[in-house]
Amino acid sequence: MTAMAHLKLLLLLLWVGITVSTGVDLHKRIYGGQKCPDTERRYHVTLMAKHGTSGNTAYLCGGSLIHERWILTAAHCWKNEPGWDMYVTLGVHPQPSWIKLLFQRSSDKKKEVEITGRSFFVGINTFEDIMLLEIPPQTGRKTVALPDCAKPPKEGDVVQVAGLGGYMVDATGHTLPDQPPHLQCANMHVVDCEPTRNFACHSDVPYDNRLCLEEPNVDARHGDSGGGVIYNNMIYGVISGGGKRVCTEPVVTVNVCPYMNWINQKINPKSNGK
Repeated sequence: MTAMAHLKLLLLLLWVGITVSTGVDLHKRIYGGQKCPDTERRYHVTLMAKHGTSGNTAYLCGGSLIHERWILTAAHCWKNEPGWDMYVTLGVHPQPSWIKLLFQRSSDKKKEVEITGRSFFVGINTFEDIMLLEIPPQTGRKTVALPDCAKPPKEGDVVQVAGLGGYMVDATGHTLPDQPPHLQCANMHVVDCEPTRNFACHSDVPYDNRLCLEEPNVDARHGDSGGGVIYNNMIYGVISGGGKRVCTEPVVTVNVCPYMNWINQKINPKSNGK
């Protein structure tokens, strides 16, 4: 069989959903992970942009509810282009069956909320890849706890990541345009960020504010940005991105702890004398 025939066969198997064992596992999630337990990640949201003229929709990122009216995500998730409006979808996990839909509380159902230009706040410096989005408050929303920065994860500790980004890749490790049917969770180890120091694609995450993750056959892909890095049931990081090809570089995330003063000033202005 020729090399071209081999490639066609691999692509055919990929598109019909069969996992092929090669140098790179062709069927990945976020990544080497599995469906998140139904009781976890209720605070996960998705960000999308809709074009007012064409009606096109672009799924962009994930995010985490840290307060009934505040979402923590990555700054590069904002689509700052003419004609596009930003929306956040709440209640994306778990995906209920049609029977469960009949009995869901309204606060648990999927809900789209538009984000206005006056409701987003980028980090301490505008080039840093962390962002808060403000939405109309509603009691009863599931939120994730902010970090205990006196006890952060250290190198070798295991954290959890999650996302709905592209989870299928081609033979070269590049993401294909697809989305998993359920929110995907995976565990990764905290690693030394030194190998990422000169990553040009992460120049918007200051080196000293990075939290880097790595795990064999586990990765974060396009669309996973903005999702929370969880340790001891608290959010310590925000996914900024992985390598251009799957499992070739550590995942770079924004360490939340250096931004806690800024976050608290935004979400609790009265307690900060604002």
